[in-house]
Amino acid sequence: MPEIGAPSPSPSGFVPTGPERRVEFIDSASIAGAPVAYVIVLAAVVAVLSFIPFSIVLSGGSSFPMAQGVYPLTGWLLGPWAGAVASGTGALVGAFLAPHTAGLVWLSVGGAMLAALCAGCLAPGRRHWRLGLLLSVVALAAPVFYGDHAVNANGVSLRAYLFAYPTHFLAIALFVLPTRRWIGALVSGANLGRGAVGLFLGTWSAAGVMMMTESAISYYLFNWPGELFYFFAGVVPVEHAIRSGIGMVVGSGVIAGLRAMALVKPRGAVY
Repeated sequence: MPEIGAPSPSPSGFVPTGPERRVEFIDSASIAGAPVAYVIVLAAVVAVLSFIPFSIVLSGGSSFPMAQGVYPLTGWLLGPWAGAVASGTGALVGAFLAPHTAGLVWLSVGGAMLAALCAGCLAPGRRHWRLGLLLSVVALAAPVFYGDHAVNANGVSLRAYLFAYPTHFLAIALFVLPTRRWIGALVSGANLGRGAVGLFLGTWSAAGVMMMTESAISYYLFNWPGELFYFFAGVVPVEHAIRSGIGMVVGSGVIAGLRAMALVKPRGAVY
């Protein structure tokens, strides 16, 4: 009878010897720690929502698609870099399949990636703090560049410019101040109600930085009349609230579902 703990002999009587082999499972292909399959699925969602016109405020040469409400969500679900790839890919596909909402393709795709990057930095603690610092510089430079060109180059009233964009000024403040970590803590917390608040404020912040940056570049290219700034003062807050509401509703449902299914969370995910 063989000794307890000794290797069991094979039917031929051969007993294997030598060091024990270690078996390792190789991860599937990933982008910045997020499975490629996740990136593809979210890119498809962005592309589909690109068919639905949303904003009437002209920037980038056209109206904006409903997909803007979920650009930041990809950053929370996949992390900033993988989220940027998903949003950018979806926006690029949407630009070809739904050109009525695309405007300038390079600006639309760049804005989608920027929103995802900003959202990925809305995280608790010091996660992605270097990227957050770089994006803070971009967020602060955009309104300065925009305002200088509008007021000093085109003679737009400073009052009109300031009245047009308090919505986006608030969004930038939420991003560059320590509120960035607080919003990230709300999104990543277990309480879905607080998470919904975090998604609303986070979408407001990330999408606001995107909109301000896109508007600054668009205005340099198109130089719309100064009277439109007073029009923006009434329209921009309403549209941005709806945009943030889309991010909150869609994001809350998706995050609740992902937690219930206990899927593998990407390395850079915040939820």
